[in-house]
Formats: sequence, C-alpha cells, structure tokens
Amino acid sequence: MKITRDEARRIADLAHLEFDDAALERMAAEMTKILTYIDQLREVDDAGKIAGATLSETPMRDDEVKPGVSRDDVARNAPAWRDGYFIVPKVIGE
Repeated sequence: MKITRDEARRIADLAHLEFDDAALERMAAEMTKILTYIDQLREVDDAGKIAGATLSETPMRDDEVKPGVSRDDVARNAPAWRDGYFIVPKVIGE
C-alpha cells in the first residue's frame, strides 16, 4: 500500500504535527515502507502456532513477601502531602 503526500499530511494533521513538503514526502515513504513490512508479515504461515507457547520456557522466580514503603517515608519525600494524600495542582477545569 502506497501512502501519498496528501495522506501523510492528513495523518500529520490528525496528530497535530506540522511538516514541510520535503518532510511530508519522507514521512509518506517511511509509512509506505512500514505498511509494506506489515503486508510481508501477514504472508507468514502461522498455522499451528500458539501465542505465548514459549511461556513455559521462561524462568520464573518465587513470589516473596517484602515490606512496603512506610507512609512516613512517602510523606517525607512527597512534594506536598496532607492527611495521608498527595496534594497536586488542579489541571482540569482551568
């Protein structure tokens, strides 16, 4: 699948990115390469393959209960702390 410069511009607009014409040409070429690679991956025969089949080969460690961080240490290292909660600046509704 070939991506045109106009399609690359539309994708850039959706992502709120700005490119000059030369950069749009490069982006269109790169996206075309990516989609070509994905098409090649689709051609791979994966019949009979189970996703995560090698999971049993991954070494596992035993779960160990370890002490957590004390609230006093958290409060001491927090930039702002009150009544057991972090105090953060308001960012919604401004």
